Amino acid sequence: MVETGQAAAAVAMQTFERIHPVEFQRRFLGQNTRHTGREFNQFRALKVIKGAISTAQGSATVRLGNTTVVCGIKAEVCEPDVKRPTAGYLTTNVELSPMCSARFRAGAPSDEAQVASEHIYRLSMHLLDLTSLCIESGKAAWSLSADIVCLKHDGNVVDAAVIALVAAIEDLRLPRAEFDSATGVVSADKEALGHVDVKKRLFPATFVLVDDLCVVADADDAEEQMATASLLVVMDGEGKLVNLWKRGAGVISREAVEQCVERARERMSEIAKVLD
Repeated sequence: MVETGQAAAAVAMQTFERIHPVEFQRRFLGQNTRHTGREFNQFRALKVIKGAISTAQGSATVRLGNTTVVCGIKAEVCEPDVKRPTAGYLTTNVELSPMCSARFRAGAPSDEAQVASEHIYRLSMHLLDLTSLCIESGKAAWSLSADIVCLKHDGNVVDAAVIALVAAIEDLRLPRAEFDSATGVVSADKEALGHVDVKKRLFPATFVLVDDLCVVADADDAEEQMATASLLVVMDGEGKLVNLWKRGAGVISREAVEQCVERARERMSEIAKVLD
């Protein structure tokens, strides 16, 4: 009888969550807890697997809770920009398809995907010194294309995408290349592979203001649907603030922002252990 009562209560709770998702969340937040039982400043379990794609020069799979992202980097030789003759290229693209969530549609990239791609591209400039991708000044350089694909969307894709990009770049190995000035041809020794120099690691931590009630770390999809604002904090390996990105109309107090930065600094060491 006890088991039957518990099963009925579980079904009733699931039904209430489906019919009244906002009120379901508010009931928990009003009691200073989250529907998953996590604390407000608690992040989900993180798992990183480097070298996940054998056909890419560098790759990584990241799982943050149920959110799963894979990043693959392809390298090609190209001619550098005339304005930056000693620099290579690094481009990033984030894909959010119907495969990862029913919220997305096939066709043109969603606004969320485009915004994420643009911001991650800006962050990527802190990762690599593009002059390290130069093969021959003004003649040849490496062009890196990082495709970040979300396989399962359950909130906080940006954190997972940034971590996947960092891990994939650390996994990246390029062949030793030489430029023949007589023929204008680049030859690559695929037996002599080397890692690129990472300028600095990036450690992201995203917080959201849920229904203007409280700020929580690493929101899942249900919590993101109620978010009125989000705050991405990015630290480097020395614990210095690299980026602070606030989105949404909700107001996050100065005190809350300072607390988020401190929690992000703690999160940095947690991510570093997994990357190592």
